[in-house]
Parts: sequence; structure tokens; C-alpha cells
Amino acid sequence: MTWKSNLGLFNFTLSPNGQDRTGNCANSDPFVNIDNVLYNQDELKPIHRIHYMNYSASDLARLCQGEDVKICYRDEFLYYRFLKEPQKRPQQLKQPSIVTKINRLIQKAVNKLQIALT
Repeated sequence: MTWKSNLGLFNFTLSPNGQDRTGNCANSDPFVNIDNVLYNQDELKPIHRIHYMNYSASDLARLCQGEDVKICYRDEFLYYRFLKEPQKRPQQLKQPSIVTKINRLIQKAVNKLQIALT
């Protein structure tokens, strides 16, 4: 449902003033972590939203299961992901086995081949 309104909208993430910006993509700008709160590096303004749009859901799921996945600000992601259930947070991140890596490469190749053939 949409309500009609004469109110103007302002997208703070597109503001030319850096102090207005309150969120960003996880792998675009450098942030500073202070007590598990991210701040932009220039003005030390808190980041209210961080987008992990460049990472697949399977990468985030594997990280939550304890796999060492290369994701920017992964410690902060895990902190907030398990904020209400800290006992479920993986205590140590482990590299996937060579067999797992090979299986993923094969599956990726098979998927690309299937797409190309359809």
C-alpha cells in the first residue's frame, strides 16, 4: 500500500556532505572500530548501516558456521549477528579443507556449464 504525501525525501547516503552519510558498503570506505561500533575514518561519525551486498549469502552463512571467509569487518558482522546469542558465535574460524575447496570449484564449473547449455 502506498500513501500519497507532499513531504520531500532526502537520501542521506547521497549527500555531498560527508557528515550526513550514515551507512555504506562494507568494502568501499575504510572504517574505524571503537567498541564494536564502526565510524567513518574522516569525521568519526557512527555508521548506522553497513551493506554486505558484494558478498553472497552462502559466504555469510559459512562465516556464521565458523569457516574463515574473507569478508571485510567480519568480526563486527559476527558480533552483531550473534549479539543476542553469543554462545552460538564460532569461537575460532577455520580454513575449509582442500577437498571442500575442490568440490566448490567443481560445482561452480558445473553450474556455469549448465547455464551455458540452456
